[in-house]
Formats: sequence, structure tokens, C-alpha cells
Amino acid sequence: MTPFPEREHSETLEQGDAELLPEYIDLAEAGIVKNWKDNSLSANIYYRGIDNVINRVNTVYNDTILNRIYTNAGNAQALGLEVALTLYPVKWGRLVWGSNVYNYSIKGRLFEEEINTSNTIYSINATSNFAVSSTFDIQIGLNYLSERIPAQGRDSRFFNPSLSMRKTFMDKKLAVTFQWLNLDLGLWDANEQRITTVRDNFFTTTNYIYEVDILQLGITYQFNQPSKNIKLLKSEFGDKEF
Repeated sequence: MTPFPEREHSETLEQGDAELLPEYIDLAEAGIVKNWKDNSLSANIYYRGIDNVINRVNTVYNDTILNRIYTNAGNAQALGLEVALTLYPVKWGRLVWGSNVYNYSIKGRLFEEEINTSNTIYSINATSNFAVSSTFDIQIGLNYLSERIPAQGRDSRFFNPSLSMRKTFMDKKLAVTFQWLNLDLGLWDANEQRITTVRDNFFTTTNYIYEVDILQLGITYQFNQPSKNIKLLKSEFGDKEF
């Protein structure tokens, strides 16, 4: 919200919009849920309308410096479908899949220019659990977000695979966990995203590369194992209202 420019880096100043308007969102949705045995499937169709949508945009400050501001870019609409699936294809394996696909558009006026963008966006969140034995589990995960087109330019796809393994010993009192986060191996360009902003009078693009192939090893030991299930506190408000 601070309207004074601050130096972000050598090519960019950043400031807030003191006249920023709040977003107002209209949402309508309808869904179904199907359960069979331990498996489940849910689907949800939705429409979301946003007045005064807020976007990160740029203007020219001088020949080599852009001024970045977060301001209202017009009105946005999203029409999409969400699907969540939980499957037990085998007794020792579970697949959890969540996906979202929607068409997103922005129409408005920004810095005396007409804004009219639209694209189809999809995301995937999936995990697979495998109980190799009663004391050894493996989990594989993937988060994926496709390319998006905001009011100016475009944001590239972003994905993040991971792998974790857990082995227990001594009647499950001792547990050793190995995690491989942001799995890449120099092959997939994981955990990086290119953000491009372009108008008639400027062009800027930055490829944000985050840490990949992070290996973590954890060891836990439980001295006392509770003989009874722990009863969590219940919300009186939640029970009465819902």
C-alpha cells in the first residue's frame, strides 16, 4: 500500500497503490461426490467473477528502470472444473489426484490502455503412497501449474516433484525418513519459473531458479507410545454451527 517507490533491484522500482480498491468476488458452484469401497471421486464446476482484480504490473520509470506496482486491472472471470480422486488400486498402494482446469480472462483499462487477456489454466497435485512392507513406505508427489496470462505478459509453467521414504524400527519407536525435495537431476527444469512482462514500450523477463535436489534425512525416536487414541478438543461453536 505504500505509494513511495522503493528500490527492488537495479532495473526495478516497486511501490503500492494508495488508491487500491478491494476485490469483490461472486462465486457459484455445484458438485457431486461418489464413494465406493475405500475409493472416492468428487467433481466441482464453478464460476468466479472478480471486480477490481489486483495484478502486478509495470510502467516505464526511465530508459533502463521499470516501476512495478500492484493495482486494479479491471474485472476477471474464471469458469472451471475441479476433480479430486482417491484410489486404492492395490492393498499396499494409494493414489491421490487433484486437478483444476479453468478459463481465466481479464477485461479492463490500465494506464489508459485496454486490457483483454484470456487463457486456459490447469494445475495437478498428485501423490502416490506405497507400503512396501509394514515398516517401509514410499511416497511420490508432483505439483504442476501451467502457464498463466495476467494483465501484462505471461508467467511460465511451474512444477515441483518430490520423493520421500520412511523406515521404522524397534516396533515403530524409531523412524528414519529420507526426503528428496524439488527433484530435478538437471533434466526437467523443476522449481523454476519465467515471468515476462511486456507492453508496447517495454519488455522484461526474469527466470526465477530456486534450489533443486534438496536431500533431507530425519531420525525420530518415540520413548512412550500412547495406548489409547488421543481425543482432540472439539469446537463448541463448530459443532453447533455445522
